Amino acid sequence: MELLVLALAPVVFLMTYLYVKDEYDREPLRHLIIAFVLGILTAIPVVFVGEQLRTLFEVDANSDLFGIIIYAFIVVALTEEGMKYLVLRNYAYRLKEFDEPYDGIMYGATISLGFAAIENVLYVFQGGEDVALLRMVTAVPAHAVFGVLMGYYAGRARFLAKGSPQIERLKGLLIAVLFHGLYDFFLFLHWPYIFILAFVTLYIGLRLARRALRQHKANSPHKPDF
Repeated sequence: MELLVLALAPVVFLMTYLYVKDEYDREPLRHLIIAFVLGILTAIPVVFVGEQLRTLFEVDANSDLFGIIIYAFIVVALTEEGMKYLVLRNYAYRLKEFDEPYDGIMYGATISLGFAAIENVLYVFQGGEDVALLRMVTAVPAHAVFGVLMGYYAGRARFLAKGSPQIERLKGLLIAVLFHGLYDFFLFLHWPYIFILAFVTLYIGLRLARRALRQHKANSPHKPDF
């Protein structure tokens, strides 16, 4: 039970933080719960598709430099973020309650944290308390960041005055894949101290995510006029 609490605590904290930040028109909890569960369920196709791609390209975290690039950006990042994107696009994006730009962030992060929850539970039960504490400040916030960035562009796409919503949504997917891929790439490399760049990537992502939160809150049509 203690390991389960440690595994889920950062997920609950980040979900609560983002929900509280959505102060003008909060999403119905039933939709957020469904999005979260769908995020958990993406783990099934992620494992299947990821394994097929890993076998196809014959790569893993111990490959040569080019193999690690393929593994980090395609087998891991594109597969995981792609499945989250499908849920965001085909479930959350279609909801009538998706009525302000911030909702893209809320749903994007919720789906991403659903995936992070099941992934974190599996890793923590394998690795124990030390793994739980490490992932509490690394992998789980990273998944939230990827979800916020993807959701930011989904929110922009839904209320785009000019241009292509599809291109805007795909831009969010590609940025999430880029940050996810870079984060994993630097962790998979076995060069001395190179893992520090993974934390630099996460820090930059966090800064961009905070900016995204501020921008979409400021652009809320539900913001009261004083």
